[in-house]
Amino acid sequence: MTDQPTAPVSFRQKILSKEIKRAHAMQVRYEDLHVEPDFNLRTPIELLEGEEREAAEEDDKALFEHIMAGGKVPPLEVRPRPGVGVWIVDGHRRHEQIGRAIAAGAPLQDEDGIVWIDVVAFVGNDAERTARVISSAKGRHLRPLEIAFGYAKLAGFRWDNDRIARLDQVSPQWVAKMLTLAHANSDVHALVRSGAAKASTAIEAIAKHGEAAGTFLQAQLEKAKAAGKSRVTPSSIHGRVLPRKVVSPLIIGVDKFMGGLTAKQRVILLDTLEGRVADGTITVNANDLLDLFQAHGAVETVRAKRAEKAAKEAQQAALDTQAPIDLAQEEATA
Repeated sequence: MTDQPTAPVSFRQKILSKEIKRAHAMQVRYEDLHVEPDFNLRTPIELLEGEEREAAEEDDKALFEHIMAGGKVPPLEVRPRPGVGVWIVDGHRRHEQIGRAIAAGAPLQDEDGIVWIDVVAFVGNDAERTARVISSAKGRHLRPLEIAFGYAKLAGFRWDNDRIARLDQVSPQWVAKMLTLAHANSDVHALVRSGAAKASTAIEAIAKHGEAAGTFLQAQLEKAKAAGKSRVTPSSIHGRVLPRKVVSPLIIGVDKFMGGLTAKQRVILLDTLEGRVADGTITVNANDLLDLFQAHGAVETVRAKRAEKAAKEAQQAALDTQAPIDLAQEEATA
């Protein structure tokens, strides 16, 4: 038995059967859409550099070409503006690329020459508007520094770290670190914005150097450039990771040493740690301590070799930056 052909259905039929409810979508003239000063968290492309700028330009180009080809974009979220028009809450990139498409001759006007843009009403207060910008940046994700500034805005609205974390599905500890970045000095922001230092690297530098983080990062950047690199790496903050063959014996030695302690010795160590005994002397196995001594010696050897290599590289970099001596000129003035 074959299936009976079904009659074609339409949205009109769905509406008449009350499966779909008709609602009148709101539209606003393009020229009546306004960007609120200092509201959008996203950094303008002209202020980006390097790979960050290239990626942003590619994303915007793809959206522009989509609009030029007649593709649909989601409605912009807006709120009423005193006087004429509305403020954009969400959809700044769409608004910008629609304007670019209009300038390029895209046939978006109606018969009266008006470009109408689909919008939906945003309902919420000033803090919720900022939260919306953070949570909705899906087409081109906000960069870490932009997110940090967004967190700082929410903190200014008395949102605690737990609430901000729930919004962005991150940990409260990460929010705290990003707030540290948001409140860092402008020289740190400039290095992160240019891509010379990742946000995570900058956060580590701030934790270690405080107000001097920017100066430290700039010095590390100069060293990186001298070595042919373009970015400060995490190893600049805490050093290169030690080889496993050096670290493993040290870990084994610590495990062996701790495993050889008696219950009484552990109690003495704990009392000493917490300040409950004046003299916390204990007797330990010499062989276990010797293993630790040798493992630590291997670590120190690697550190010494790295320090020596770094000193030679710094010396060579200093020589390379010196101006060459004109021997003929030296003889003439001798």
